[in-house]
Amino acid sequence: MIDFVLQALRSNPEIAVFLAIALGMLLGRLRLGSFHLGSVAGALLMGLLIGQIGLEVPQALKSVFFVLFIYAVGFKSGPEFFGSLNAGTLKLVVFSTVLCAVALGSILMMNLVFHFDAGFTAGLGAGALTDTAIMGTASSAIAHLPLADADKAQLNSHMAIAYAITYLFGTVGLIVFVGSIAPWLLRVDLRSAARELEATLGIDNQDEVLSIPYTRIVVRAHRLQDPRLAGASIGAIERLHPLMSVERVVRGEQVIERDPALVLQLGDVLGIYALREAVAELAQQVGPDIDDPRSLSFATRSADIVLTARAFHGKTLRQIRNHVSGAGRMGCFIDSISRQGLELPVLPNTVLRRGDVIALTGRTASVEAVARQLGRIRERSYKSDIAVHSLGMVAGALLGMLSTHVGMIPVELGVGGGVLLVGLLVGWLNSRHPDIGGMPAAAQWAFSEFGLTAFGAVVGLLAGPAAFEAMREQGVALLLSGMVVTLLPPLVALYFGRYVLRLHPMVLLGALAGAQTEAASMNKVIEMSGSHTPVIGFTVCYAISNVLLAVCGPIIVAFAT
Repeated sequence: MIDFVLQALRSNPEIAVFLAIALGMLLGRLRLGSFHLGSVAGALLMGLLIGQIGLEVPQALKSVFFVLFIYAVGFKSGPEFFGSLNAGTLKLVVFSTVLCAVALGSILMMNLVFHFDAGFTAGLGAGALTDTAIMGTASSAIAHLPLADADKAQLNSHMAIAYAITYLFGTVGLIVFVGSIAPWLLRVDLRSAARELEATLGIDNQDEVLSIPYTRIVVRAHRLQDPRLAGASIGAIERLHPLMSVERVVRGEQVIERDPALVLQLGDVLGIYALREAVAELAQQVGPDIDDPRSLSFATRSADIVLTARAFHGKTLRQIRNHVSGAGRMGCFIDSISRQGLELPVLPNTVLRRGDVIALTGRTASVEAVARQLGRIRERSYKSDIAVHSLGMVAGALLGMLSTHVGMIPVELGVGGGVLLVGLLVGWLNSRHPDIGGMPAAAQWAFSEFGLTAFGAVVGLLAGPAAFEAMREQGVALLLSGMVVTLLPPLVALYFGRYVLRLHPMVLLGALAGAQTEAASMNKVIEMSGSHTPVIGFTVCYAISNVLLAVCGPIIVAFAT
């Protein structure tokens, strides 16, 4: 039976690829406390293990899977990458650039100290910084080196080993640094710092925005019994009670649709939209809560609105609210605001940018009116524009093959860099023109997760039986180097961001996580602070560093060679 399985794997390497993916993802799900290895590292380790039987896996598979991954990363980051190129986010762009520059310098310094070859050096950078894109672009650069195929295979094998050795500390070390060491170095309490930033963003004036964070919208029917409200118009009552909106009035047998000028009478049944924390006071402010289907059957809608209007880019939530609603009551509330799939704090002074997604709930007409002013409603589609994306990958690969010379030095983007650039452009274009290049969030995740995990599995399989010998020879040096590369860049960037750029500690910690493309460390800060404010610093730095770190791959190979 064992001989049959081994023969099947050797004669059909695609079976080995999918086996490594499956076992790697299962391994990556295992948790030790709050830590888990992750699917990519798990697949690479399982690939290394399965690869010991001796397999001939087509090199092209590695390139195909990496192109899927890097294109999806570019598509997702495109709106934020181009949106961040403005004066409002200049500090975060500079912060990411400094961290990536220090990271590259650290990698090259370890190369000089320990005399690693190009494979070990690239794998060191990819694992210690937990950025697999470095390994992908470095692999493309290795393929163009004037070396024998056996030498290229050895470099790729060394790259996989270095990644496997340094990845574990790269993940755990960054989480510990961002979540514990950095706040201690800055002498800040995360919860106090979060409350301070929220106050700056306007948490004390929450009634000025369309919603309040961490609440849900409820619908209630109340019979008006407060004589002080009788004779007042709907508009006047809503100005007194900004957390509610009267949508329908039932007076006897008459059903009256919303009219801000309508004067209310005792005994009217009001169909009310309200935020949850206002519900307890409605009975005292209006009258008893009753069950009245006629007053509660007004049309409502929940929709995700993508902010595309140029006029609102870089504006605060308060400014947008005042412009959109004017003196009137909008009759809709914000459930959440997200950027690159991460929730932003819904506070008056939170700055919004193009591509942000605003989840609104309210009466249908109001939601649609707001959507027309802010941008567009994101339709729930499960279809991807495969033709556009396939052509985008073709164009990116061709662009990456173009080269020029700076003096005597050949310069080219490489396939990975070209595909990343085109992915950025298509993602940005789709955010402006949703009919072009659609790719739902689930499809983005599938492209990215499957492409990267499969890439890791193939890299592990290609490493072959010689991998463990290389691990024995360079294991200690790689482990020590990985610690330096993991900790030195965020340490330098921490002090640069705090004392040169003057970033708020919560924004700074989010920026640290984003600049090293590591969401787990940001989630740790969110958990410890009880605030989503770190997302403000995370998204810009994540988009910028995804590009800069990917570009580091060919630079590392050129230097180490």
